[in-house]
Amino acid sequence: MRTYLYNRLMQWSECDAGGIIFFPNYARWMVDGLNQMFLSLGIDPNAILDAETRGGLPVLQLSMQFHQAPKLHETVTHEILVEKIGGKSLNFKHRFLVGEVLCMESTETRVWATHSLTQPPVLTTLPVPDQVRTALSLES
Repeated sequence: MRTYLYNRLMQWSECDAGGIIFFPNYARWMVDGLNQMFLSLGIDPNAILDAETRGGLPVLQLSMQFHQAPKLHETVTHEILVEKIGGKSLNFKHRFLVGEVLCMESTETRVWATHSLTQPPVLTTLPVPDQVRTALSLES
């Protein structure tokens, strides 16, 4: 399965007064990382599909385990591993590392879905498209 890596510099705005990363930022970085990974494959999971529908990857399950806090202004590598592609769901493992030191790891399950842009808003889960399945199944 595919693995995607990118680096980010820890910013002051992402830390508390002690210089420790405020934990909700990890969730935001996971969303940003997934979006970057998909876009790098030529896939926009959040694309507007028509006048009434937008794609999406809502979270069904999220688990985080913290090991060590990165320091302010350290470069952190975000590693995303595609663990499983189900019928409608996708499982990802995220790891945040400074060098070889694991700072945080997370697992999440998301579903391939569409969101109605009309009222009332409706979420519909769909089978993972073959194009997405193929792109995520390749070794990177």
